[in-house]
Amino acid sequence: MKRFLLAIAVSTFAFAGAALANVGDGLVGNTVTLTGPNGAVTKIYYPDASSIVVKGADGSEAQGTWHVTDNTICTKVGDAPENCTAPIDEAPAVGSSGTIEGEQGAVEWSVSEGKAF
Repeated sequence: MKRFLLAIAVSTFAFAGAALANVGDGLVGNTVTLTGPNGAVTKIYYPDASSIVVKGADGSEAQGTWHVTDNTICTKVGDAPENCTAPIDEAPAVGSSGTIEGEQGAVEWSVSEGKAF
């Protein structure tokens, strides 16, 4: 569970570096895939403008919420504290991807169309 929550925390920093009127518009109806340095994959589906479904590397699913404040994206799953991105200049959208460096190594992220799990 600790790794699952860590993946959620890391996911909120994946989009740093990108500014539109609503930086979350490209996420609605789409999935963000996170691949950790050990190859573990976590997926976050954004069915609408306020809820998320997270599929952990172990196959478990959890419900959560998200919102946009100014140009940051914030997520919350279960009892974990809310996590927010650094300010974003360019909204993530289908086809966008990148790498972020975390305490445990590089995490690859990408946005795919629809619910990808």
